[in-house]
Amino acid sequence: MLGSVFYILNIIFFIGLVILIFSPIFLGVPFMPTHKKQAIRMIELAQIKSGMKVVDLGSGAGRLLFLAAKSGAQTLGYELNPFLVLWTKLVILVTGKQDKIKVFYKSIYDANIKDMDVILMFLYPPHMKKMVKKLQEAKPGTIILSYAFALPEWQLIKKEQGIYVYRR
Repeated sequence: MLGSVFYILNIIFFIGLVILIFSPIFLGVPFMPTHKKQAIRMIELAQIKSGMKVVDLGSGAGRLLFLAAKSGAQTLGYELNPFLVLWTKLVILVTGKQDKIKVFYKSIYDANIKDMDVILMFLYPPHMKKMVKKLQEAKPGTIILSYAFALPEWQLIKKEQGIYVYRR
């Protein structure tokens, strides 16, 4: 019995690894996690506190989701890599954060950002250009943080450690 469970887990891991490695071919975006130091700084710059609503567009393995939830926020993640969505859901389950973190296998362009207080993202330049229009859906006053790449045509409030901060 234990041997068959181990065998199934190995198959799931192998399939997930293949999806993770080859996802850039199919999805056009490689998995690049936000560096831990910058992820922590993003949460600090956003001044996330209890009761806030935070969304991570392209949430990957969920690092920003868990940090924002630790600060008391209700968090949503949108990710197109099915392995990363499953991984994040598993970590949510194991850590008991179901009441604070939700992750969806869905395009960032279909994300509901209308009620968010903070929008986090680490997207490549072609996606940043498309995001300019999408961010018009955010409510006025929403804080938007982007790691590594700037939002074209947006007024920058602050740039620190590769983190760009904007306000809608």
